[in-house]
Amino acid sequence: MKERIEENGFDIWLESSVPEILPDDIVKQVTPWKKAMGQVLAGFVMTSLSLDVFYLDMILPAVGYLLSFWGFSAIFRENLWFRICGGITAVRGLFFLVKLLLPAKVFLELVYTKTAFLIVAGFYTYGVFAFLFCFWLGLRTVQQKAGLPPRAKGALVLMFWYLVFYLLHMFWGYLGLLLPIALFVVYAFAIQSMMNIMKELEDAGYVMYIAPTKIPKHLSGTCILGLFLLTELLGIFLF
Repeated sequence: MKERIEENGFDIWLESSVPEILPDDIVKQVTPWKKAMGQVLAGFVMTSLSLDVFYLDMILPAVGYLLSFWGFSAIFRENLWFRICGGITAVRGLFFLVKLLLPAKVFLELVYTKTAFLIVAGFYTYGVFAFLFCFWLGLRTVQQKAGLPPRAKGALVLMFWYLVFYLLHMFWGYLGLLLPIALFVVYAFAIQSMMNIMKELEDAGYVMYIAPTKIPKHLSGTCILGLFLLTELLGIFLF
């Protein structure tokens, strides 16, 4: 009887010694998939930005494709749709590298004279729809595994957002100021909606399988970003 009381006392002390809210660094270690999903979303946003100042039109997409690829390389075993998303990201990132390496005149000549190059260029531009569709299916699959209602409406909203943006840009060109602000608000809400899914998965106690990293990320990141920078410098000084 005395031994049981001592054990109960130890259990109570152990529970009281653990804080109700764990520090963020501990949470990241317990749920590493949150970091991977965060990289995917951050990378997607960066590849969507187009800021033609201080070479940000080259730097942001390069970093974005790298972050997205890192994220999908960690969770690619979770389901087929995430693996497809990783493949789409790799293809679009490689084409972006080729686009940086080639001078504009040569690039346009290839687009208009080589059918295969035109197809790849079209996939680079409009492949975002295939990416978002597969990402939507991947998120729904994860939600079903976690016992949550499969929705992931944010990805569908982004698909519609890109469709509206491309159509407006194609038929009306300059969009003014008010409409882009409205589009940006919708875009931000869609991204926030997908971020909320991570919170729901965490609350449901769902754990994704994280693939081990064979190549250190800082090494691969340095090499890939260095390659992007090298191609840009070659394009400036050689052409």
